[in-house]
Amino acid sequence: ACVSIRAEDVAKIPLGLFRRLPNGGKEPATDHWLHKLLRRPNDWQTGFEFKEMLQASLVLRGNGYAVAVRNGRGVPQYLVPIHPDRVGLFEAPGGGYFYAVTRNGLHEMAMLRDQPLLIPSEDMFHLRWLSTWHSLLGTSRLSLIRESVGLAIGLERHEARFVGQGARTSGVLTTEAKFASKEAREALRADFQKLQSGPRNSGAIAVLEQGLKWQPLGLTMVDSQFIESRNFQIRDIARAFNVPPYKLALEGENEGPAMVQMGQQYLNGPISGYCERWKAKGEQFFDIDGDDLFLDWDYGHFLKADLLSRFTAYRQGVGGPWEAVNEVRRAEGLPDVPNGDQVLQATNMAPLGWTPPAPGSA
Repeated sequence: ACVSIRAEDVAKIPLGLFRRLPNGGKEPATDHWLHKLLRRPNDWQTGFEFKEMLQASLVLRGNGYAVAVRNGRGVPQYLVPIHPDRVGLFEAPGGGYFYAVTRNGLHEMAMLRDQPLLIPSEDMFHLRWLSTWHSLLGTSRLSLIRESVGLAIGLERHEARFVGQGARTSGVLTTEAKFASKEAREALRADFQKLQSGPRNSGAIAVLEQGLKWQPLGLTMVDSQFIESRNFQIRDIARAFNVPPYKLALEGENEGPAMVQMGQQYLNGPISGYCERWKAKGEQFFDIDGDDLFLDWDYGHFLKADLLSRFTAYRQGVGGPWEAVNEVRRAEGLPDVPNGDQVLQATNMAPLGWTPPAPGSA
């Protein structure tokens, strides 16, 4: 859940190429080859799917890889994502480094048929998470939290076995009588275990003969506190992946008016951190100077509050004055209106009966 949430949240934020304007604004650089590549990085994936795959690799393994296949002019035609477990790093004595990619499947082999066995670093789009022992590689998050994940798996398996035995602790059948044979004793135990095991038989009534008495051993389901232990492990793993508990729908974590503030903190923290990695690496790898041309994320999807709060903010922006009416309409997917590109100025005081002059009049 942590991996899918983080991968989807980053993937659904639009990443675009922009050109900086002399007045300080920006406009989409639709005439640049990178604009199309960001929307369709290859012929079999959408931009969302590509970012989701690399982001999932980055969250799990600390590294996300994609081979840039270039045309005769050296311009990337498409990007081929590679699973990080099939990429090896090779360092050259002169300081250069290469990536050995183990091809998997006919499709990937066909897409990389013209690539050398050791792919140069300038042809590998490589996203790195936290580097601890090697600056050329990111650290696998799973390797850092393997004990927490192992404990969570152990609790899950233990509870599965517990429920498989009828959600009852083991016990003993006692009697003063002596069984006629070993076979009779085993048959009684098998019949009793069949009656008490499995969720279908939970709460079933057993009829005991020959003075048999059932004596349960061990803790009850409540005393074992499986639910509390598993909830703690969920929070522990969520903390390691830097995912807020409310994103995992934990009880008591998704209620109240503080949801807007928590969403803003989520965007300002883990999401913006990953987005900055994409932006910086993209400008470096695709040789974007960051001045005239630069990459930028559109956080509008996350910043949209409820309808009342959003319209209140629009009203303050238009009356600020720092935002035009058409800018607000475009943000809401509405068409422009005449004279809507003018920034309005608020008039607080006017003589009684005064009528504003018509636009364009002296």
